[in-house]
Amino acid sequence: MREETRREAVWQFLTYSFVILGAVVTLVPLYWIVVASTLSESQFLSSTSPRLLPGDQFVENFQSLQARENVQFVGHPGEMTQFIDIGPIYVAYDFWNLWNMGALESSIFVATVYTLLSLLLCSMAGFAFAKYEFRFKTPIFYAILATLILPIQLLVIPLFLLMSQIGLTNSYWAIILPWAANPLGIFLMRQNMRSIPDALLESARMDGATEFQLYYKIALPTMKSSLAALAIILFLFQWNLFLFPLVILEQGKYTIPVAINQLVGAQRVYYDQIMVAASLSIIPIFVLFLFLQKQFVSGILAGSVKE
Repeated sequence: MREETRREAVWQFLTYSFVILGAVVTLVPLYWIVVASTLSESQFLSSTSPRLLPGDQFVENFQSLQARENVQFVGHPGEMTQFIDIGPIYVAYDFWNLWNMGALESSIFVATVYTLLSLLLCSMAGFAFAKYEFRFKTPIFYAILATLILPIQLLVIPLFLLMSQIGLTNSYWAIILPWAANPLGIFLMRQNMRSIPDALLESARMDGATEFQLYYKIALPTMKSSLAALAIILFLFQWNLFLFPLVILEQGKYTIPVAINQLVGAQRVYYDQIMVAASLSIIPIFVLFLFLQKQFVSGILAGSVKE
């Protein structure tokens, strides 16, 4: 009995040690990015080893970042210029011009719209592959999975030509639509929705439920944890997308990865501004994961057990 208790204690110690080590390896670089964003460029370059204490130059670095002409990282108030003549008064209707979005707001907008649209499409496709029988179901599913092996570098030129032909160049839809039906999302939704009992769906059909009602009244409510986990994965995918936005978007609509890339010049790298931009880009991801962390863990594990 003592031997088993001792062995269990050793394994518990090793497990916690591994978790703590992993947390340190993950968090220290993030902490150093935040600290580096508070240092001036001269302090950053003159330091022979990473500094662990923050400086006092964050505001100055942020102001230098905002003063750049080739990229606007955080937006600023705008002005409405389109009006409708209604009798003796003019009413403005271009409310979207009240705020000129910078790279941060552009990334939040694009990633949010992409995540919501992709959740809808992936959950619908996953439900169809999990609960319906149709011709060529298995080959189609494996063909969708096979697209995961295609590198984005291979798709850039065909996607650029396609977006040019339909008039979506320099548009946020150009980086939202091509990956809206995410193959990984379809796979995860299909695996999780297979756990829904067929008898439950048949009972709902007998009560007069339509096929779409089966989807949004039965399937979706039982998949909340899986949807939350997939939302984080999809948001991160769009948030970190770099190559295609670099090709398809023009100045003024840059997302965060492209905007940070503009800080790397041919003769100079603005390290202080890069660290400020990187620090600010962490905040939305941190907030998203903070709200969905419990659902993320349970959602990832939900489809791992075969019924």
